[in-house]
Amino acid sequence: MAINSIADALAGGGGVFASDPDPDLVREALPFGLKTYESLLANAPRHRGLLTATAKGFTAYAYMLKEESDRIDDPVAARRQRLRAKGLFLRGRDFALQGLEAAHPGLAAALRSNDLDPLAAMKEADAALLFWAGAAWAGAISTDKQDFLLLADLDLAERLVKRVIELDPAYDKGAAHQFLVTFEGGRPAGDRNQARAYYETALRLSGGGNAGLHLALAEAVMVREQNLPEFRRLLEATHAVDLEAHPGQRVANLLAQRRARWLETQIPELFFDAKEPDVETGS
Repeated sequence: MAINSIADALAGGGGVFASDPDPDLVREALPFGLKTYESLLANAPRHRGLLTATAKGFTAYAYMLKEESDRIDDPVAARRQRLRAKGLFLRGRDFALQGLEAAHPGLAAALRSNDLDPLAAMKEADAALLFWAGAAWAGAISTDKQDFLLLADLDLAERLVKRVIELDPAYDKGAAHQFLVTFEGGRPAGDRNQARAYYETALRLSGGGNAGLHLALAEAVMVREQNLPEFRRLLEATHAVDLEAHPGQRVANLLAQRRARWLETQIPELFFDAKEPDVETGS
């Protein structure tokens, strides 16, 4: 009873992290928190709320490491960081699948079966675990595209997140739609117009409070289309998100705005016809 009581409190306490004004403090605090969650799960392995929080926490921490790896100049160190992020993404996925398996025994094996659709039995209450399982799975794939066995699972990640939209279209203010902006816009055979449609839906559901949404469209679609004016507009929209108006998104928005500033420095590398500034005239 004591463990479940603590687990209930921790599972509902994520807002303290999400609203903190210092993303680096959150990054440094997450490992201790995640190990605490894992310790509790060793004694309460079916606690749904704690499994969801742990999956979310590992996925968020892995994303931070992956994003940092883009800014590491040493290619060996950058790959080491990405592989570490990959492992953490997979841990997040496995905790989410553990939660789903507890409610739907046999799900993990059935996901790879062509005999029936195991996701048909999912309920709206499963949306969070479905989302974090899919998001973490796709995150792991994105960190190591040379892992062809893992790459073969990409359709499973897509199916999990699309099931979230079927069960709860407005889940987490459009988080599933934002995921599909990146997924649809970034894959080789993706439909960029569909990615834009997901963007518009997520923008409406988020109330304009999600800075990372603009980056998702900018990186997944505008770079591929070499549409520099629209890329710049989306970076400006990222910076324009009011941090105080959306305190529950503060850390995520600060990280998005930090990435937007870095992306501005990468424009000559990302766009073939980007004009290099004239150092003498400043134009």
